[in-house]
Amino acid sequence: MAQRTKRIVSVVTADIIHSTRYDSNSRRRINTILKRSFADLIRKYPNSIHTRLAFRITAGDEFQFVVTNVPQSFDLLTYLRASVAMSNKIRPTITFRAAIGVGGITLSRGSNSYEKDGEAFVRARKGLEELDRRRQRLTKIVTGNPDTDPIGDLTLLFMDRLQNSWTVPQWEAVKWSLLGFKREEIAGKLKVAHQNVTKRLTAAGWQEFLAGSQFLRELLEKASKP
Repeated sequence: MAQRTKRIVSVVTADIIHSTRYDSNSRRRINTILKRSFADLIRKYPNSIHTRLAFRITAGDEFQFVVTNVPQSFDLLTYLRASVAMSNKIRPTITFRAAIGVGGITLSRGSNSYEKDGEAFVRARKGLEELDRRRQRLTKIVTGNPDTDPIGDLTLLFMDRLQNSWTVPQWEAVKWSLLGFKREEIAGKLKVAHQNVTKRLTAAGWQEFLAGSQFLRELLEKASKP
C-alpha cells in the first residue's frame, strides 16, 4: 500500500514541441540527448533530484522528473534546456514545454515518476495542459496559490520570450553562468575572448533573466513550505 508523506516536492513534466516532425530514428536520438543532458544535470546538482528522468510510454513526446530542492526548480529546468541546446545536432532544433507543479507527493514502489502520485503531479499536469493551449509559451509554474501563481505566470511570459530568442552560443554562456562561473572562466571553457562571452550574455538579456529567476526562486521557496 502506498504511504503518504507531507514532503513538498516539485514535479517537472515536459513535452517536445512538434515531436511529430521527427522520424523514429530522430526520436531515439532525442531520447538519448535528453538522458545524457539529464545525467549532466545530476552531476552538477547532485542533491536536488528526487526521482530521475522517465518517459511516458503512451505519449512518446513526454518526459518527467521530480525535484527535492523546490526553489531551484526553474534553475534546473533552464540548465537542462541549455544542455539539450548545446548537444542538439538534430533539425529542427529540439525545444520543449515544461510545467513545474509544486505540492505533496504520494510515495510508491519503483523509481519511475509515472508510478507516483500526489498534488505536485496533478499541478504539473494541469500546467502542461494549459501550455498545450497557449502554443507560444514554454514554461508554467503551478503552486496552487491563487495569489502568487498569476504573478509567476506574468514573470514567465517575459522569461519565455527571452529563452525563445537564445542562440546556441548564448545557451553555452548561460549554462556556465548558471553554475556561477565568471566570464573569464567561461571564455576559457568556450575558447573565446571574454568580451565575446559578455556580448553573448548581453544579447541574451542575462541580467534581466537573473532578476526574473531570483523572483521565481523566492516564489518557489514560499511554495515549498508545508
